[in-house]
Amino acid sequence: MTYCQHIIPTLGEILKKQEPISPQLPVSEVVEIFQKNPSLLALPILAEGTFTGIISRRALFYNHLGRPFAMELFGKKPIMVLQEEDCMTMEADLDVNGALSRLLDFDPSLETDCFVITEAQRYAGMVSVSDLMMTISMTQASLVQTLESLGERIQSEVKKAGEIQQALLPVSEFSFEGLTVSGEITTSSEIGGDYFDYFQLDKDRIGLLVADVSGHGVQSGMVTTAAKASLNCLISQGVDTPAGLLFGMNNAILATARQTLLMTCLIAVIDTKNGKVTFANAGHNFPYIHRSGSGLLMMLDSVSGFPLGFEENNSYGECLTSFEYGDTMLLYSDGIVECTDRAGEEFGYERLSASLAKNIHLKPSVLKRKLLREAELFTGSESFPDDVTIFIASSTFKGAPHAAE
Repeated sequence: MTYCQHIIPTLGEILKKQEPISPQLPVSEVVEIFQKNPSLLALPILAEGTFTGIISRRALFYNHLGRPFAMELFGKKPIMVLQEEDCMTMEADLDVNGALSRLLDFDPSLETDCFVITEAQRYAGMVSVSDLMMTISMTQASLVQTLESLGERIQSEVKKAGEIQQALLPVSEFSFEGLTVSGEITTSSEIGGDYFDYFQLDKDRIGLLVADVSGHGVQSGMVTTAAKASLNCLISQGVDTPAGLLFGMNNAILATARQTLLMTCLIAVIDTKNGKVTFANAGHNFPYIHRSGSGLLMMLDSVSGFPLGFEENNSYGECLTSFEYGDTMLLYSDGIVECTDRAGEEFGYERLSASLAKNIHLKPSVLKRKLLREAELFTGSESFPDDVTIFIASSTFKGAPHAAE
């Protein structure tokens, strides 16, 4: 898989030089430090210049001092009795992508709030997980260049960010080992919340993804780029199942958005060799499959789960079904079924499925435009109040029925 080449920041560039404390400092004084600094996540502990561990806000207040009489018990004791000695450390010259990979190995559930940075085996500073994830998302497709300043020139910067986000999307038409895919997003604002992608797993399998972030604007755009960053990282680590990818992306988005935004997402992996498709669903609209042999149009509604970023360590079920010669699959976002006419009536699933069945003989690129056009005619407008994504995959194996123009 080939991606855009860009400069990747190192941990040394994003660390914060948090002043260390002595292991002999009383617990009561450490509590005062945290109370005076509400955003402080952890304090490094150094004994005669040697790093010995950390004390995190979460561990101190919830694990140790959350019990009755805990302050009376620990208040005068040195903080060394409560320090976390098995905390994670990383080198300052490690880039942020490598740091995320190491963090996921150390803490797959991403419960860690921050970690220590060392330089020449000496304490250098700390990096929060939220800063790490935000840096990774901003490096995708050079978003850092367009999001440096949203002050007085907010409109022009948002426009640039929208252009960069569009650049994150793959080429709209793609063929792979007897499979043809075609996708398109119609955005309702400069920076949309919809996202689709495809990725090759091996010579016989390709993954398809469609997602929708709650809301629009810069924040939803950042979640979208964080999703792409975590997807790329997980694939590079060898994760190749829809459920496994959703599990990892969920924890990454939760660490980035902190439950302020959610993302619905559906991932389908098509095995062209065996004529199968496996999919997992994180609260997204159910896909359709049209069976060429029987002419049957099916909504695949057997599995679904919580949206990404809802809560940590969500697991997702998978469904395996056939995807044979001439079959067509439609992935889409809720924007097309929820768009309304002037009377307020929704386009709905019945109209979508009827339009799909009526035009299923068309090749994906033409079928995609046909579905969008029928929704536009229904609403009486060429724009939609929400983002609309149409993503179609059709088998074109030798011997399969050929799609009409």
